[in-house]
Amino acid sequence: MSRLLIQFSHLCKSFGLSPILHDISLSVHGGDLMALIGENGAGKSTLLKIIEGAIQEDTGYVKRERSLRIGVLPQEIPFLHEEVSVRQYLADAPLLNLEKEMAKCLEDPHRLKEWENLHKQYEILGGYCRLPLEKVLNGLKIDCTLLDLPMSKLSGGEKVRMALAKALAQNPDILLLDEPTNHLDDDMLLWLEKMLKCRIGATIIASHHRSFLNRVCHSLVHLKAGELSFYRGNYDFYLSEKQAELERQTKIYEEQEEEKATLKKQVKALTFSCSKPGKPKDRNLMAYDRHGESYQKSKQHRLDVLKGRLETLEKEAISHPKPKSVKGLRFIVTPYHHDQAIEIANVTHAFERKCLYEKFSMSFAFGERVILCGPNGAGKTTLLRLILGEFEPDQGKVFVSSQACIGYLDQEVQNLPMNQTPLEFFAAKFQLTEENLRNELHKGALAGELLVRRPFFSMSVGERKRFMLLALMLSRPNVLLLDEPTNHLDLLTLEALEMALLSFEGLIIAVSHDPTFISKLEARKIRIEKR
Repeated sequence: MSRLLIQFSHLCKSFGLSPILHDISLSVHGGDLMALIGENGAGKSTLLKIIEGAIQEDTGYVKRERSLRIGVLPQEIPFLHEEVSVRQYLADAPLLNLEKEMAKCLEDPHRLKEWENLHKQYEILGGYCRLPLEKVLNGLKIDCTLLDLPMSKLSGGEKVRMALAKALAQNPDILLLDEPTNHLDDDMLLWLEKMLKCRIGATIIASHHRSFLNRVCHSLVHLKAGELSFYRGNYDFYLSEKQAELERQTKIYEEQEEEKATLKKQVKALTFSCSKPGKPKDRNLMAYDRHGESYQKSKQHRLDVLKGRLETLEKEAISHPKPKSVKGLRFIVTPYHHDQAIEIANVTHAFERKCLYEKFSMSFAFGERVILCGPNGAGKTTLLRLILGEFEPDQGKVFVSSQACIGYLDQEVQNLPMNQTPLEFFAAKFQLTEENLRNELHKGALAGELLVRRPFFSMSVGERKRFMLLALMLSRPNVLLLDEPTNHLDLLTLEALEMALLSFEGLIIAVSHDPTFISKLEARKIRIEKR
């Protein structure tokens, strides 16, 4: 059996009065490829931070292997690295310092003992386990010209890929990846998949990319209401087990309801019978027992037994095991009277001195669904921003119908005023009262009650994105521009969004690398290639 890297038992964690994790137990061994799924706010990021050692559990027991090396891709890249260069960010400073000191020691025969001590530290920190950085940068298609830029100059997607490159190059015992597929195109995803399958250490992946989890992971952890369920299989196996459990629970529920109905009939009949006074007829005289108890008392005893059984059933009854679904994700479309929504005519456009489009022409009609696919950097997001009017083409024209009401969902979740609360934002933008906002959130099951008074900066990316979805629906668009809409959404909300988009009667133009989403949307595909 592969070596045990980390084990925790009966672990609990709360923030203030809000319990996040309850009685969690799990073991992680070398070679594990484990998926971590659950709704936004279920505690996935909290669990990863406890494994990392970034936060402490409240109660429970955590056992780690000695000198355990852990690499992390966080969901959001911390700002403290903004002013350092990309090269400095990717370099492992402690290891670099040790290498320099070891080199100095080798030049001085009197420092050999010091070299041995430094060498031991170097081994403990995994100096000989690191992967060649160039190999990782090539796999993630990171342009070497970016290495001398400050981190602050990179886009959100580039920062995520740099953080992923850093975590992979460390080749740690446990690799914790929080939404690693965001900002990766198909070739990068394929490379990452091969890389993870070759690892000797364990990898835990918090993701909602269904096809990626299916191909990569051979075990799955589901967090729900702070509790953990473990499945020894991939995402499809998890779905089949959940369906089997649903069928088992449904059978138990049906048997329970049938028994309750039978008991209620018997109680009703016996109650009516016991309400009639008088001795039994002659043919019932044998109902008297040897102690002389009356037939009436015998019936009353039987009635009490039935009532007791019914009361127990009512207390222990399970509710109908319907699969949970998000209701209320529905777009109300602003009316339109013409077919043509957008026309791009002979557009030539460069971004940061790189020509993305040359004499590009295309038209989009109301009522159609379009997927823009292709490698990162080809200009898919730029095309959306040309349509939005955020960019002016260098040559050519972008015509947008006067009847078009455009709703835009950006991939980096940056279009919210981070210092405002949802109450302040929706009151200013849509004139919603607190009661109206809570009703809208409740209809779509998009956010918990406690979130409406918290500023956006204090929320997870997934929580912020669900508020963006609500704002998108309230704007009543007839044109949807969606840039990687599946990023950061939990599976339940994602499936609800897919259903809402299928019933949307306006124009949808979506950028996506998620094959499951693309397949479900049944859209016209336009591939944008790098020039």
